Amino acid sequence: MTRSLLLLVILLSTGLTTSAQSDWWFDSEERERDITGVDQRPMSEKSFRERLTLGGTAAFQLGTVTLLGGAPQVGYRINDNLLAGVGATYYFNRFKDIGYTQHLYGANVFARHRLFTRVFAHVESEAINIETFGPFNPTAERQWVNMLWVGGGYYQGLSDRLGAGVTILYDVSENPLNPYDNPTIRGGVAIGF
Repeated sequence: MTRSLLLLVILLSTGLTTSAQSDWWFDSEERERDITGVDQRPMSEKSFRERLTLGGTAAFQLGTVTLLGGAPQVGYRINDNLLAGVGATYYFNRFKDIGYTQHLYGANVFARHRLFTRVFAHVESEAINIETFGPFNPTAERQWVNMLWVGGGYYQGLSDRLGAGVTILYDVSENPLNPYDNPTIRGGVAIGF
């Protein structure tokens, strides 16, 4: 009697173990995403957090001209082809030869639309606060400078939640106080949540 009870317990536990293994093998899309790193769900099924991206650019240069800073951006994927978001900017410049130090800071709103696989159009409105000098005022005054950037870029996904890209933008406002080159080239990374 004891042997048959022991055999019954072994058979029942083996059956439960086999069932658990088969459930794992035929698991959900979530398990597939964890294994492959690819999320096949349509954008409409993704949560708010899953649609967010964090990206931006950074600058680091030491020498006669020192440049430190960056421009982080947070975006929201509206659909598979459209991303919109906001960003902030801060750069520190020091020119050793002339003994001049400058702080740039500001904010932007942007939108990106995917045109083809990895190719996108980009539009951005940016406001930067800079120090300016006037012909009759030798001391620096802070002033807001508005720019409207239009251009495009190339984005390469490195995984489902990480990618890198390059963007070429032109300031169509052609603001003479624009502290950047026109056109300007940006490179950066983006991380999805």
